[in-house]
Amino acid sequence: MKQLIFVIVLLFSIVMRGQQLSFSPEVMVGNRSYFYTHTVSYQVNDKWKLSNLILFDTEYTEDTHNILFIRNTVSYKISDRFSLHNGFGVKNPGAFFLSYLQYQYKNKQNTLNISYSAGATYQAGFTLEQSFLIEYTPKLTQKLNAFFRLSAVGNTDFNEYTRGFQHIRIGLKDEKLMYGLAFNAEQFNISWDHLENLGVFVKYNF
Repeated sequence: MKQLIFVIVLLFSIVMRGQQLSFSPEVMVGNRSYFYTHTVSYQVNDKWKLSNLILFDTEYTEDTHNILFIRNTVSYKISDRFSLHNGFGVKNPGAFFLSYLQYQYKNKQNTLNISYSAGATYQAGFTLEQSFLIEYTPKLTQKLNAFFRLSAVGNTDFNEYTRGFQHIRIGLKDEKLMYGLAFNAEQFNISWDHLENLGVFVKYNF
């Protein structure tokens, strides 16, 4: 945990010094666990981007169901809608590698963002990983927007559903600050093992 805090502080200090860097931390306090995630992105040029994603979920009383996910990705923009991503990282129970193609749509008002990706992940064997995200932020007032976000990821080895999650956020967006209600659902081992967490969240885009 100390190492994770050190990485967070280090990344935060780097972001504050870089004009091409973005930093988006999110904290959730739920009935089952405390959840933290962030994305750090560096736009190298119009085509290439580097990103780091860290996700950590820990229960209040024990460490039995702790979830750790770290992913480092190199992305190449093929067109306005398509991009190719290659990366590596660590997630329960060990290291992994991945490669996937992503489709992304944004409306002209920039209030609707939809993306879908599919590709291969290797961690003690290959799996097909698919992810879906929809984020909708319609205007309520001059500075205030409603905020809805659904993100879902599923892994299958073509015989069984091995790993997945669904995260839902509903609330308000005040320029760069987002806050409201949160729900996380996690599935493991052909979805027989599953965890749920209901609470509140705060997110900020630096």
